[in-house]
Amino acid sequence: MKNRNLLLALPALMLATSTFAGDYPEVKAGLWSTTATNADARMPPQSGTMCTSNDVIKALADMQKGKNLPCKVLSRTQSGSTYTSETECSFGGTVRKTTSVTTATSDTALHTEIHGSDGALVMTNDMKYVGACPAGMVPGDFTGANGMHYNVLHAGAAPGAPVPPH
Repeated sequence: MKNRNLLLALPALMLATSTFAGDYPEVKAGLWSTTATNADARMPPQSGTMCTSNDVIKALADMQKGKNLPCKVLSRTQSGSTYTSETECSFGGTVRKTTSVTTATSDTALHTEIHGSDGALVMTNDMKYVGACPAGMVPGDFTGANGMHYNVLHAGAAPGAPVPPH
């Protein structure tokens, strides 16, 4: 199910959104594992890997600047290695505000917590560098635990396909 895998790409998008206030954490380019845990116990943790770099994070942040997107960033702040953003999303007439807090413990480990406007924890995501990207993977390629592959920068592109310049 591609929608479930999109939940794993969302933390990368949220990281980009929450951190692109000028500076963002420098990450080691290569393959990163990610595990997203939803506060809803009915939804099991989701995991996958993504070939990423600082350029991917910047490109995802640039994508978040579109005017017709359902979510908009209300504020962004940085304090040391902690990046916080407040976001408002509108889906089907329902507006939901969240606060995302990303902590970079190094250039090889990131932890994000997303809280709803009521303060309740909505999701956590832990990302860590695991090594070089395997042959055939290009920056932005994501592989879910179920084997689904896609590129977060070009949703319609096949995994490993050349990524057009931004």
